[in-house]
Amino acid sequence: MKRDDKKIPRLLVPVLYVLGVAFFCALPVAAQQATGGVQVLTSSVENDPLAFDVSPPLRDLVAEPVPAGSSNRPVLRPKLQQMMAAPQQGVSAALPSFPGPKIGAIIPLNFDGVGAPNSCNCAPPDTNMAVGDTQVVQWVNTSYAVYDKTTGVLLGGPFPGNHFFAGMKSTCAVANAGDPIIQWDKTNHVWLATQNVFGPYLACIAVSQTADALGSYNRYAFPLGGFPDYVKWGLTPNVYYQTQNDFGFNDGFRGVNVCAYEADKMRLGRKKAKQVCILDSSNGTLFDDSMLPADLDSIPPAGAAPAPEVLLGSIDNPGFNNAVYEYVFTVSFGAHPTATLAGVNGTMPIPVGTFNMACGGFGACIKQPSAGSELLDSLGDRLMYRLARSDDGTTQHFLVTHSVNNTTATAARWYEFTAPSGSTVLSLAQTGETADDGHYRWMGSVARDKNGNIALGYSRSSSAALDYPSLYLSGQTAGEPAGTTDAESLIFQGLGSQFSTANRWGDYSSMALDGADRCSFWYTTEYYKVDGSFAWSTRIAEIKFPGCL
Repeated sequence: MKRDDKKIPRLLVPVLYVLGVAFFCALPVAAQQATGGVQVLTSSVENDPLAFDVSPPLRDLVAEPVPAGSSNRPVLRPKLQQMMAAPQQGVSAALPSFPGPKIGAIIPLNFDGVGAPNSCNCAPPDTNMAVGDTQVVQWVNTSYAVYDKTTGVLLGGPFPGNHFFAGMKSTCAVANAGDPIIQWDKTNHVWLATQNVFGPYLACIAVSQTADALGSYNRYAFPLGGFPDYVKWGLTPNVYYQTQNDFGFNDGFRGVNVCAYEADKMRLGRKKAKQVCILDSSNGTLFDDSMLPADLDSIPPAGAAPAPEVLLGSIDNPGFNNAVYEYVFTVSFGAHPTATLAGVNGTMPIPVGTFNMACGGFGACIKQPSAGSELLDSLGDRLMYRLARSDDGTTQHFLVTHSVNNTTATAARWYEFTAPSGSTVLSLAQTGETADDGHYRWMGSVARDKNGNIALGYSRSSSAALDYPSLYLSGQTAGEPAGTTDAESLIFQGLGSQFSTANRWGDYSSMALDGADRCSFWYTTEYYKVDGSFAWSTRIAEIKFPGCL
């Protein structure tokens, strides 16, 4: 979601919010069509880049200082009015209890990332990170930095996010609106750095020419049809996938824009690399939203044919809280690129245990210990970044998490979906949930290593003394019974509560898997060093399970 860091003038915020509310009130009631057959869209649109160039090495560019001002904006929620009007049942169905021992992972590296005072102090920080052959890159809202993977030593930055596009003949060079994603293409050993422009609506994409994050990049600016919110990416060797909620021209939610990019040509620096998009309005019901494209953590066999892309999302439709919804995006590049999107209007549900979205899906309910501190927003209306996909040669594994209400607070619930290699028919293999003990757990991110260990990172807080928002780790050790969620370990203790920051936290954290060994996880999210407002810090931690080499 983009809210604060799009630099929208504050006087426009109430106008946009009222327009959005009026639009939401007019939405038709979403109707899942699971019994009516799978709906498919074929109305794809292809585009050439509006601008292209090759950057000098980033280490040679003069970096502008990171702006220090603070900003915030109401959350954009596709189903705001429906969620507000729906009965709030409050508690999710109890999952089978398979409590595990204290998680046995170790943390070889644990250090501060970008944060106050060397950041824009926008809210939320949109903390995400990727790990390459020798470097780690963290991008938070409007700032990024590069670290040595072995030592954690800062190699470059913090730089403003538009440093990736400095000197480009495009608005990408001057806009720095956040909502960033940094990714590492594990097959081709290059970086993908991307953020959007919110007037005009552009996707700014930089693909490195080498494994050096401070080297040269092939840079592209592609058009986007409407206000692109909550942008997410999933990488495969041949195609890079992007999703965003489309809020039109500030006139309300109009669907999910699902895009594919010609990755092979982008890595080669071809100025005519194509973008193919489909705007999914759910055939008029607006059922579909907040999709996550699968992001590949394994290396496919040499010469493997490109496969359709799996996406998951749409958990925020009141009355449809016993499924996660699947979509399959199939793209064909060539002289006349085309694409199809299957599963439209919730027609490919994957049944899961009934859940109730944390904080009702639209409010702030996360408690903090400091007197007078604000309640925090869980973003319980959507699946959390990433949808981590791996393939062991016979079975594909898809890991994802979201925040749900339990009987005492909120929990991080996680799922493992599986499908045979080569198939796009997903089914639920197992699900688990963090403890129901009065602590609030939210803003998670989850992944799986090559041995089957699952790492789940998240924030934890409560009103109890000293239980400040902190980084915690749970998950499952390979070989444990399905559904086991191990007792958590502390990654890093926060020392302050957040005040007067529009309730914003997140909007996402990041659990990245090191493609070099497929054993080392890297987790990052925010915390406070002292009570404050717009003064978050971030932490970066390497995580590894014993026995994974």
